[in-house]
Amino acid sequence: MHIVLAAWVVAAAVGQQSVSDAVMDGDAKTVAALVARGADVNEKDTDGITPLMQAASAGRIEILRLLLVAKADVNARNAGGASALTAAAFSGYADAVQLLLANQADADARDQQGRTPLMAAALNGHTEVVRVLLAKGADTEAADQGGGNSVTYAVANGHADIFEALVKAGAKWKDEDLVVAAQGCHTDTVQTLAKMGAKVNAVRSGRPALFMAVWSHCADTATFLVASGADVNAKSGDGRTALMQAAGDGRAELVQLLMDHGADMDAKDEAGRTAWTYAAMGNQLEVAEIFKKAREKKQ
Repeated sequence: MHIVLAAWVVAAAVGQQSVSDAVMDGDAKTVAALVARGADVNEKDTDGITPLMQAASAGRIEILRLLLVAKADVNARNAGGASALTAAAFSGYADAVQLLLANQADADARDQQGRTPLMAAALNGHTEVVRVLLAKGADTEAADQGGGNSVTYAVANGHADIFEALVKAGAKWKDEDLVVAAQGCHTDTVQTLAKMGAKVNAVRSGRPALFMAVWSHCADTATFLVASGADVNAKSGDGRTALMQAAGDGRAELVQLLMDHGADMDAKDEAGRTAWTYAAMGNQLEVAEIFKKAREKKQ
């Protein structure tokens, strides 16, 4: 009697639960029971997320296998255009990525912003996932809506090992990638790109690499760029120089570095403001003192 009652209780629980709920709980037995009863394995929530996507993002291999056997759509997309493979790649589950690829997942599936699983893995530093995708022939040159490719995503977070793996696989880097690395304070990556021939005066979205390094307060990166010949007086799209940025932020170390290498404290942006103006606006007394001493030396 107790055994029968227990079976009824389990059956009732299964009847009240969706496949999505069971996947979220990591309950493979309930998923199997629901599948056996004909539950919809391709149901989507309000964001277009399927049980397969949920399982992939959590690396639940047993559940992934159950869903795939039950004919879950391996290439379904959520509201943002991402697939289960993208979810697994983003989260770093190489075994899940391999399983999905073995079941005909599109290695180059793009979301609505043009991002691919390879970009997702490169961004988050998942080296093994990158290798699995490359072995499957993932497109290293696919570009998102902003023009960034897998290399751009790797250098954005300073993942040198992934950057090197991508280049070995034939990926092309761009001068702009050096700007991305500089903005992220990834000096090693900036140095690697420079050795490969990337221009230290590269510009991205109207902003030079040195300007972005200073903007992010990256002293080591700025020092390398200046020593490598970066133009200390290069201007961003609105006429600002790296010195103006450093002065306004009160970064005395960076101000001194730039001044020592010939930065013009009298240069003006499009609004007619100088580095002195930026220092005054930010009440940066230490920077103002540096400018004062520099002017006295000129007289």
